[in-house]
Amino acid sequence: MKKVILIAFYFNQVNEIASKRLRALAKYLPQFGWEPIVIVPDLGFIPKENDDLNCRIIYTEYEDMFSHFSNKFKKSKPTDSNDCLDSKESEESEESEESEESKEFKEFKESKESKEFIEFNDDKLKDSTSYSNPIVSKAISIAGEVFAYPDGMKYWHESAFKEASKIMDEEEIDAIISSSWPITCHTIAKDLKEKQDIAWIADLRDLWNLNPYVSHTYVRNYFEKRLELKTFENADALTTTTSLAAETLATLHPMSKIVPILSGYDKDDFKFLEELVSKKDDSFSDFSEKLKFIYAGSLYGGKRDPNYLFEAIRQLEDENKLDASKISIEFYGDSIGLEEIAKRYGLLDIVHIGGKIAHEEVLKKQLNSDVLLLISWDDEKEKMFIPGKIYEYFALKKPVLSIGHKEGSLKDLIEETKVGYHVSSLESTKKALLDIYNEFIEKGAVELSSDINIEDYSMENMAKKFADLLNELEN
Repeated sequence: MKKVILIAFYFNQVNEIASKRLRALAKYLPQFGWEPIVIVPDLGFIPKENDDLNCRIIYTEYEDMFSHFSNKFKKSKPTDSNDCLDSKESEESEESEESEESKEFKEFKESKESKEFIEFNDDKLKDSTSYSNPIVSKAISIAGEVFAYPDGMKYWHESAFKEASKIMDEEEIDAIISSSWPITCHTIAKDLKEKQDIAWIADLRDLWNLNPYVSHTYVRNYFEKRLELKTFENADALTTTTSLAAETLATLHPMSKIVPILSGYDKDDFKFLEELVSKKDDSFSDFSEKLKFIYAGSLYGGKRDPNYLFEAIRQLEDENKLDASKISIEFYGDSIGLEEIAKRYGLLDIVHIGGKIAHEEVLKKQLNSDVLLLISWDDEKEKMFIPGKIYEYFALKKPVLSIGHKEGSLKDLIEETKVGYHVSSLESTKKALLDIYNEFIEKGAVELSSDINIEDYSMENMAKKFADLLNELEN
């Protein structure tokens, strides 16, 4: 079996969507001829929940930024001769290895971009007359940007590179996969690639410089872009989680091989549901008297907004097109603002706010629903993203009502798979809701009309695509 080193900062954070993709990759790659050796930081406070994985996991020392600078401060103030010696050795070591970062700063000081940056801010700096001035605060922010370049996990680089290098020296390693965020995963992989020219896939779960949610100062943007281009110049392939993200990434890396590989659901998460259904568990009784919608997850302080749904129900009932008492809407997760919204539309009687419950309990309730709600942020920035929850909905084989931005990867996926409706306005929400309601009144259920192969959207299939790409790069 071929061996691949997987550089993954997010791995044991099992409830994080970032970890789900990487854990599944480690879990299923062996089925397709690749043995993963996972390099992760030992964060200490995160449990190592890996009973379901059959792979080697190497835990490396981890130093965060606070600890790093605290240790440097301690070394700079020795209390005895031994401490002085340690401090001197540390200083000599640092002087002998000038970092790439400091070289770039020297180059930047003489560049055209540096002069433009100074001219752009010159007038503002003249107005800085006190320490309470916002410009001073901005300067502090810029300093923070420098220290966290390219990210706050950069001090993990040394220990991770050391352990991975040792493995490469002792064993025959055929490939490397690095996955961001953080970017440090890719800088580790870049140095490993330079050490041994083997196939390297850089997986960008979120884009780097082209990420719409990341905003830096002018100076930081300059360095970030340079670093991204330099980091990936020897990568054999870049992968993303959506086709739109791949198209966007190609604008910065037009000569690179870029492959979109969607994430998915892990079939093992749903085995207990199959057992429950086969045993006809009492919890799955008939609730066909009401059309039941369920949403589980965070509303992110109102960014995920259910107003269209509530207003659509209110207007359709006022137009005598539906009876709201035949509808039930259940929310599990955070409930900030939900009661106020339901009250505003006179729908408190049909809205149930269940709070946070265990994931298995959520899956049971979703299996017992008629329609699964997917509420995402109606913002242009969301275009290239696909919420991981949609794959879970595929596995549950339930119709979906998605409310979000008018275009983008999520809308395309729902329309392509025909698993339900994606709406982005009050009128489109009313139309979809009325279609769902009328089908329920007529048939007593809402059927999933999609003919997609659910397995195509499994984590197992995701791992197969990575394995296929690794095999292609090796040939």
